[in-house]
Amino acid sequence: MDRTFAALLVSAGAAVFVAVLGGCGTTTAGTPITVVREVVPPPPSTTTAVVAPPPTSIVVVEPRVTVTRAPVAPSLTPCQRLFSEGYSFDYAFSAWINAGRPLSWDADRDGYPCEQSYGNRN
Repeated sequence: MDRTFAALLVSAGAAVFVAVLGGCGTTTAGTPITVVREVVPPPPSTTTAVVAPPPTSIVVVEPRVTVTRAPVAPSLTPCQRLFSEGYSFDYAFSAWINAGRPLSWDADRDGYPCEQSYGNRN
């Protein structure tokens, strides 16, 4: 509510209240009442800017990992390559099965591949 309007309502209400009650039994009953009104200027206009908070951002820093393997000579057989890269015989055996059991991996044709690289397994 505007301050000027509120001040007028309070002043007018007080004057009516006092006039109705007749001064509440005071010695000044019946004397005219002077109502003093204060004019309050409106507050200076201020501009309020609504500023959004800065966006939250999450920065995830992942370390860079570079995996380098020793260069593999093209003359290595698949068994020699698996052995030089550190794979176990079980892995080489599974790779042989997945490759369709090529005869080039089993030199003596006994059903055990890569025996020249991993040793005799039978």
